[in-house]
Amino acid sequence: MTKKDFTREFAEILNVDAEQLTPETEMNSLEGWDSVTYLAAMVLVDEKLSVKIHPNAFSRARTFGDILAAVGSALEG
Repeated sequence: MTKKDFTREFAEILNVDAEQLTPETEMNSLEGWDSVTYLAAMVLVDEKLSVKIHPNAFSRARTFGDILAAVGSALEG
C-alpha cells in the first residue's frame, strides 16, 4: 500500500478529505479522532499492511506524521 492510499483510507475512517491529512496535522484537532476511529485505524494497519504495531503508537500520536512513522517501512513511496 502506498502512503497516498494509506492516507486516503485513513481519511475515510475519519470522514475527512485526504488533503486535510498532512504530516503536520494534529490528530486532536480532527473531530473524528476518537476511540472508534482509533480502533478502525488499527484494523486498517493490521489488515491492509499486515503490520503489528504497539497500540500506544497510535494513542501517543500527536500528528498524522507520527502515525506514518509508526507504520513506517510498511508503506510504499
